[in-house]
Amino acid sequence: MARLPIVSRMMQSLSIKAQLVLITLFLLLGILTYAFYEKHSFEQLDQLKVADHENQLSEINLLTLRRHEKDFLARQDTKYLTRFDETLDALQTRIHNIEALLIDQNALISYSVGMSLQTLTLYQTQFHHLADKLIEIGRKSNSGLTESLNLARSRLTEEITLVGDPDIQAAYALLLDKSIQFSENANEQTLSGLIGELKAFTEVTQRYDFIEEAVSGYSSALVNLTDAYLVVGLNANAGLQGDLRNNVHQTEEQIHVLQEKIRVISQQATSEVTLRLQVIGFIIALTVSSMLLFIGKSITQRIGRITHLMKEISEGNGDLTVRMNASGNDELAQLANCFDVFVAKLHKNIADIASVMHTLSECAATSQEAANNSIQNAEQQKAESESVATAVNELVMTSNEITANIENAAENALRVKIEAEKSMQVTRVAGDSIQALATNISSSQDLVDELSVHSQEIKTVISTITGIAEQTNLLALNAAIEAARAGDTGRGFAVVADEVRQLSLKTNESTTQIEETISGLATGVERTVNMMEDSLQQVNTSNEQTVLAVESIQKIVDQISEVFDMNAQIATASEEQSMVSTEIDRNITQIADLAGNTALQVAKTGASSEEVNNISHKLQGIVAQFKY
Repeated sequence: MARLPIVSRMMQSLSIKAQLVLITLFLLLGILTYAFYEKHSFEQLDQLKVADHENQLSEINLLTLRRHEKDFLARQDTKYLTRFDETLDALQTRIHNIEALLIDQNALISYSVGMSLQTLTLYQTQFHHLADKLIEIGRKSNSGLTESLNLARSRLTEEITLVGDPDIQAAYALLLDKSIQFSENANEQTLSGLIGELKAFTEVTQRYDFIEEAVSGYSSALVNLTDAYLVVGLNANAGLQGDLRNNVHQTEEQIHVLQEKIRVISQQATSEVTLRLQVIGFIIALTVSSMLLFIGKSITQRIGRITHLMKEISEGNGDLTVRMNASGNDELAQLANCFDVFVAKLHKNIADIASVMHTLSECAATSQEAANNSIQNAEQQKAESESVATAVNELVMTSNEITANIENAAENALRVKIEAEKSMQVTRVAGDSIQALATNISSSQDLVDELSVHSQEIKTVISTITGIAEQTNLLALNAAIEAARAGDTGRGFAVVADEVRQLSLKTNESTTQIEETISGLATGVERTVNMMEDSLQQVNTSNEQTVLAVESIQKIVDQISEVFDMNAQIATASEEQSMVSTEIDRNITQIADLAGNTALQVAKTGASSEEVNNISHKLQGIVAQFKY
């Protein structure tokens, strides 16, 4: 092989597995380095996020300070001073925390932090100075200078009341009015008006020496109060209020500048961390990719050389004497050496195959001839078996038809037997019914005889009723005669006798009609008795014939049972014969199938022999291609 570079030789001295392990270790080292730096970078980003959060909270603390300031100025309650100091301490602590978090990112942040803390301290000092002055004034709590003024005013009011001078009272009233105006709205205009009224009031009271002390005390208290208001400031831009306002604006400006710097530092640090992570990741990816490309190229070049040699062996003139003789200790060198061993073994095997081919050709020819003879014998055996199978199959079909006919005859005999038994049962039921009918007719004849006797008794009763009606008629006639003899006195009795006579006539007519009806009924009863006697004789005759019919049907059933048993025996024998014929047909068919399978297997054997012969020729051609 060609001379390889030193690096390639060094890589060849290592196995491919060792090379891949080396790349994996380097990749793991790069990943660990990236992970460590990423962790450190994320910690920095977390610090920046904390600093940004503290920065936002510091703005909230500043707004809270302003709110406590305004609450104190509005209510002058000392609890707001405490809240102001607590919020200021929290804000200063927060700014120190921000400085500690960002000192590593930007050393210049300390200057902004120092300026912010300085303005906050000055803000606190001025606010406390202003608060002390407002507490000294004591306007909301009625203490301090306001209390002193109220005491002096009370004393002066008592003195002026004792004087009773209208001019002094009028001037004092104007002074009080100006004082109230100044207290409610302290500004330069109300202050100027208050000073003017104080001067006018002082001039008016000079006439009374005994109230001079009270006037002097009130004037001093009022001047002290106005001086304190002037120190505080008559408006938001004057005095301590103006100083505090200016310092508050400066503090807000410093805090805003600090917040902006923190935001810029956070953004810059985030961008730098992100960029460094991207650069480190790119360097690691580039290094690993370069190593993979180098090792991959080295492997593919060597694989290409080995493939070229294999292609020459496979597609060339079949020279099995060629060897790769690869150098190196990696898997490709081992593959080449194994391939050389394989080619050597193949060389030996091809030589052995060439010596076996002649013997294989002779054996294939012999097998082909034996297979052809076996095919002819198997085909003849198959044809004979098919003929026998056809004859047996026809015998089976005939036997099956006989069996079917016998079974049909047995089924018909069974149906006839069943119908005969049913007829016998019906005939027996009819005989029983006829016997019952004869009994009923005999009973009916007895009843009719009793009815005839009762009819004769009715005739006797009717004869008696007829005699009574005739006597009643005679009595009614005699009564009518007697009534005619009596004249008018017997007229009512005549009417009754006439009615009795009419009733007797109707009874006589009804009796005659009943007698005629009973005579007709007796005649009908007599005819019924005669017909029942005839019917009874016919029923007895039918009963005797029914008994004879039952005996005949019983004989028919017995004979049909014997026929059914014989048909069953014949059907069983025929079925056994059919099963034997079917078994013979199945065996012959199986023999035919086996003969056909034998023919197929022999044909396959012949085809295999032919294929072996063809393979032998092909093998000769293949072996001829190799040089050995």
